[in-house]
Amino acid sequence: GVGVYVFFVRRKLHKKGGLQLLLQGNLLILLTLLSMFLLAGECYYRFVYDQTDSFALTNSTNRWILRHYKLNNMNFRDSVDYSPSCPEGKVRITFVGDSFTVGHGIKDVEQRFANLVRHQDPGLEVQVLAGNGMDTGHQLEMLKNLQGTDLEYVVLVYCLNDLSDIIPEYQQVLERIYEKHTPGYLAYNSYLLNTLYYRWIAFADPDIKNFYQFTLEAYQNQIWDQQKKRMTELRDLVKARGAELLVVTFPFIHALGSDYSYAAVHQQLDAHWQSLDVPHLDLLDTYQGQTAEQLRVNKYDAHPNEEAHAMAARAIGAFLRSERENAPAVDAEAEQKPAPE
Repeated sequence: GVGVYVFFVRRKLHKKGGLQLLLQGNLLILLTLLSMFLLAGECYYRFVYDQTDSFALTNSTNRWILRHYKLNNMNFRDSVDYSPSCPEGKVRITFVGDSFTVGHGIKDVEQRFANLVRHQDPGLEVQVLAGNGMDTGHQLEMLKNLQGTDLEYVVLVYCLNDLSDIIPEYQQVLERIYEKHTPGYLAYNSYLLNTLYYRWIAFADPDIKNFYQFTLEAYQNQIWDQQKKRMTELRDLVKARGAELLVVTFPFIHALGSDYSYAAVHQQLDAHWQSLDVPHLDLLDTYQGQTAEQLRVNKYDAHPNEEAHAMAARAIGAFLRSERENAPAVDAEAEQKPAPE
């Protein structure tokens, strides 16, 4: 701006003519316009833009998490604190899951499916023990270390990539994504350049574009056998705590559509949960007829949006009511049987 002022107003060099001066003047105007564009873009992404990306790579996403994740007394994202024992007259529902359960991309935590289930039924006392990136191994470890907290119904919110912690290739790709793409000084400190940098990476890096392919392959090899053992261990762990395990499976939101390529995986999961005698709700049926564009947070974040959470909450609420209604019926029938002589 100072250069344009000096060139055109102060010294009026543009009036002296000459190709060199003409090029200098045009370059100054170009740089001024470019700096204005960068300033406007920086202000927008630093102060206005409030969205997330799937991998939490950008400065905007990290700021979003700091802004919208409020932790309770047990360091889980929620608007209420948790007590060790369930209040009298209520039924405790404990959701266990990853970023889908946390509500990554959902600004208002009350629009998350677990909180919506809480609002649906005042007779429920809902806890959400979930964290970004938690896979089956992390969930097992958390439940093993969960001391002094009563459990009644544990709802495992399963995502298809919950076995990723035992896929060597998956971990290698994840490390490459976070280690290979270290932004330089400007891209690190500028919100605009940081966003543009990672959007280019998401478009050009084959590791990110093919990230979920490892999941599909894992369900077809020995990794699936290891995962089945861990699922069985989780059921036994919950049972040993005197609670009942229920499972809700989310599909990959980004892949929804008529050519959804993970349908066979859902069938595998359902068959295994049936073999373990664990009630299972598959949300793929709930989202039939919906597209990724309708249910994802945004084009850069494949997590479920508010509409997807609302649909899930209605299905999960009905699922929980059905399981609770069936349980007392079994108990009552058992009480009516005459005692053996």
